[in-house]
Amino acid sequence: MKKRNLLMIATSLLLTLSSCETENDVRSSITILKAERDNLQLQVQRLSEIKSSKQHQVILLDERLKELNIYTSGRTPKYILKIHLKQSHFSLSISKHVKDAMNAIDFEMPVDRDFYNSVSVGTEIVDNFRVGSFLLYGSLGDWNMSVRGKEIR
Repeated sequence: MKKRNLLMIATSLLLTLSSCETENDVRSSITILKAERDNLQLQVQRLSEIKSSKQHQVILLDERLKELNIYTSGRTPKYILKIHLKQSHFSLSISKHVKDAMNAIDFEMPVDRDFYNSVSVGTEIVDNFRVGSFLLYGSLGDWNMSVRGKEIR
């Protein structure tokens, strides 16, 4: 009985540790799997691009539908941009950076349809160096104005 158990353990251990594949077979399998992975990554990238394109189209169609609903109700649509305005300084002073962050403002501004369609969320409208402050006070800073949102009312 002991010999039989020992023989079964040795056999199962031998079968477990031995493999039918050679090193070249394993390498070729790895190469094939890497190629499949790369192909799948390309497909995912293409599908992500298609998805973002379709999402953009849906947003444009929603805006157009909203605009048409406003026209059918007898009103004229108003194109509103939500703007973020902040000042920034080139300084090592933490207090100046905190002040700039605290003084940043968000506001809404009506614009014409062409300008509304020419910008998107995240578009930087103004990024100007403040020359007057530099010449008069030696202050190195600039204004940043960017689009935070768009809405048709």
